[in-house]
Amino acid sequence: MVKQKLRKYELIYIVQPEATEEERERVSSRIDAVVDQFEARVLKREDWGKRKLAYEIRKFNKGFYSYAVLLGRPGLTQEIERVLRMIDSVIRFITIKLEDGIDPDAEIVIDDSPAVREHKALDFDEEMDDDA
Repeated sequence: MVKQKLRKYELIYIVQPEATEEERERVSSRIDAVVDQFEARVLKREDWGKRKLAYEIRKFNKGFYSYAVLLGRPGLTQEIERVLRMIDSVIRFITIKLEDGIDPDAEIVIDDSPAVREHKALDFDEEMDDDA
């Protein structure tokens, strides 16, 4: 049997500022249900808290930001986005494909230590200098 290659995605969604902790947990559990349905994995999850929006969205100036890194088959993001569209308290979301063609048996490690972030920032600065 041929194993289907996986993709790594980044998901950021914003929930209304008036949403209770219970409502935010409900959104998170709906995403977890889709992840389980697609036999995917959540590699990383962060709650960024209540932040000011760059511009007004649906008459809201603030929102609760949540971030997740997911590993799953193609089609996972379409279902997550469909579910997020149906939840009224979610005011905006974005999904970004980070990597493609990941072997399902490979060990996935997320190294997000300060040293790694600094190294990535330096690499980005060097790329920007090369473009100039």
